[in-house]
Amino acid sequence: EDYEAVQRKILDPRGSFVTLWNKIFLIASLISLFIDPLFFYMPIVKEEMCMVSSRSFEIVLTVIRSAVDVFYVVQILVRFRPAYVAPSSRVFGRGELVIDSSKVASRYLRKEFWPDLLAALPLPQVYVFALC
Repeated sequence: EDYEAVQRKILDPRGSFVTLWNKIFLIASLISLFIDPLFFYMPIVKEEMCMVSSRSFEIVLTVIRSAVDVFYVVQILVRFRPAYVAPSSRVFGRGELVIDSSKVASRYLRKEFWPDLLAALPLPQVYVFALC
């Protein structure tokens, strides 16, 4: 098939957009990695032996984590678009790119969609406002 005909629907996995997006998503993932443990530091023990939480700290962490979750949702949408190298053609050379959008989407749904969806769920934010 001709890649130019489906260029709007399918992304080149070695293209500049995918490379740039992967770098941006890596930074967002690192921010998430450093933000998530801070949710454990929200409860404050007072002198009267009662626990309260800092409302301003909750709001700041929730806003930052929600902004990072937007990157996870966009990552899910982007992952439906890049072509992949067919496993049967990897014997010699670089292999043949699969650019059929239905095959690309079904491969992503079968292999990597569910962990990405679980990562995008706002579980720390729900914990903060529902349980605390």
